[in-house]
Amino acid sequence: MSEIEHQVTIRAPIIEEVEALFPAYDIHSLIACGGMGAVYHATQLSLDRAVAIKILPREFSSDEAFRTGFELEAKAMAKLNHPNLIGVYDFGEAGGMLFIIMEYVAGKSLFHSANGFAVEQAQALEIIIEVCDGLAHAHEFGILHRDIKPGNILLDAQARPKIGDFGLARALEREIQEGEQIFGTPGYTAPEVTHPPFTFDHRADIFSVGVMLHELLTGKLPDRDPRPASQICGCNPRLDVLIRKATHPDQNARYGSATELATELEKISSSPARSILTAGSPAAPGRPYISPRPAPVGRSYSPPRPTKKSASGRGFLVVLVVIAAAIAYFAMNRNTIAQTRPGVDSAQETSPEPGTQPTPVSPVHSVSETPASLGGFDTGSYLERARSSIRRVLAPSTEAHRKALSSNTRDLEAALVDSLTRIEDLDARATAAAALSQLHSAWKADRNRISEELPGFLSSVSGASDVHSVHLENQQALEDRINEEISIQSSSYILEIENQIGKLNEVEDQAAIEALKNEIDLTRNDPGYLRAHILR
Repeated sequence: MSEIEHQVTIRAPIIEEVEALFPAYDIHSLIACGGMGAVYHATQLSLDRAVAIKILPREFSSDEAFRTGFELEAKAMAKLNHPNLIGVYDFGEAGGMLFIIMEYVAGKSLFHSANGFAVEQAQALEIIIEVCDGLAHAHEFGILHRDIKPGNILLDAQARPKIGDFGLARALEREIQEGEQIFGTPGYTAPEVTHPPFTFDHRADIFSVGVMLHELLTGKLPDRDPRPASQICGCNPRLDVLIRKATHPDQNARYGSATELATELEKISSSPARSILTAGSPAAPGRPYISPRPAPVGRSYSPPRPTKKSASGRGFLVVLVVIAAAIAYFAMNRNTIAQTRPGVDSAQETSPEPGTQPTPVSPVHSVSETPASLGGFDTGSYLERARSSIRRVLAPSTEAHRKALSSNTRDLEAALVDSLTRIEDLDARATAAAALSQLHSAWKADRNRISEELPGFLSSVSGASDVHSVHLENQQALEDRINEEISIQSSSYILEIENQIGKLNEVEDQAAIEALKNEIDLTRNDPGYLRAHILR
């Protein structure tokens, strides 16, 4: 894509603006907003058909090269008709912004359904085979996706995968223009896509599919854990060979087509069942995918071997009791995790029951600070409705954020338990185990957020500080990611409030206007303000 695509972040129009631009549609809600556009759920009135309307940033319409490519690719994608591809109905320009109208899929993406958790082999193969079928159809019509990843695969009501967001798509016969830069998603993109001379074809998509298969089976990206999938999760070893071929650095050594890859997967899928470790097996834990951030030099660690040292009966019993108590904490934590569906790692947080509110995480602000009513306009109710709309848009992201924080904390706790075996003095080991147990309770009370520092006694344990530093960096990466998503939505929130202020000017409700202006100032000047309301 061009340089402009890489830098622009859209300021999502409010629903009233979108309704004015698309009078033939009933606009329901903003579904998502990101660097490549804002997507709205709508109904096409003439056909009573649910659709998704994607509006691109205004800067794109002024880029002639982009406009030309967009038109060619939209026309090509509109010809595609396959159950595993999201259909394209129309495209054009409205209000100085390019748009595309697509099939609406009422479901979550594969990223939000399985991010960080290993999927049962049979289910993973079924998903990838259907993805291959959809890609084969697109390739047949000369369309290369270029950004295959779980976030661009939607699961419909029957859990059938549908490939969407052809925002980076490109006709195979279209030459790469001089100065055009190619971007995919780190970890999924084939090497020839990101390195000169950019001579790539449909086999770049096959590379991404191979990466995605490894991630579904293991819960990890290959560049995070290069071991064969069967060694991580116990899947069929034939899949190791298949994944190696699909993700070979040389595109000429990969499968020649998505159909060929699907055929090989079907052979493995129909072969007699073997002893397969499922995602819930202790030997196959899934890990959250955190933005690639290598561990600092000198902070790697390996599980130590228990020392064979005799001890007095009293010291041995003390150690057994304290470590058993710590293990019990971890077991209780895992047993309270809800299993959302078959084949997904049981290490997921239990979602709150409908109608309940989770306990706030050290809130700096609370909703009650907003006056309930000012003048003739109920400011408090209005702002709460506006925030609720943002919460609904961010619900998948905030839930994934909570699960990833929990998984990161559990991993750290397990690593610290391993570190305790390096303590030769049994009384000291028992003291450290007790300190870890207290630390576990403190982190749990803070919604699975680990503290900036370890207590002095634990920090002196060999390797403990290094392990803690790595997981603290992981936690910061997760926080940065959710803060960025909230920041993007804050623009929509402010626009909606400004629109309401315009209406209040007509009735001269100065008290309400001042309250709403104050809300805008707080949102703009304090990054933690809106976050406290969204993640309450």
